Amino acid sequence: MAGTVGTGESSTGGKKRFADNAEINVTPFVDIMLVLLIIFMVSAPLATISIPMDLPPPSEEPPPPDLLEPIFVSLQDTGVINVGTPKTGEIQATWATLGDAIKQKTNGDTTRKIFVRADQKVIYADVMRLLDAIDHDGYKNKALVAEDVVD
Repeated sequence: MAGTVGTGESSTGGKKRFADNAEINVTPFVDIMLVLLIIFMVSAPLATISIPMDLPPPSEEPPPPDLLEPIFVSLQDTGVINVGTPKTGEIQATWATLGDAIKQKTNGDTTRKIFVRADQKVIYADVMRLLDAIDHDGYKNKALVAEDVVD
């Protein structure tokens, strides 16, 4: 290692043993970086985990689209619930007859898609009550539907 020794004179005319040295010592920084590099080089291969999975082979043809039309459940601010599709028509239901109306429109198929839509004035608790009632009847494939307002 090398060092710099000054002339021993200060700017005020007095004598000093060593002159001021404003150079940064980078040796500790390099030492720390080398230690961190070694730590990361050792730990990086340990961070990759291989999980064996039995995946089906890729198919050439896309899966067929769902041919069944989704069921719409509409909740109005007056409390009226409509269940149905645009093609087969809708039937009115109440909270007590909601499960029977959905079963009638889906023919008991709990895998059918159910789209839930509500009027803007319906409170959030009623929408959650409707989603919970549909879920309680065994229909897990449901989604909320919103309409875009065109000005």
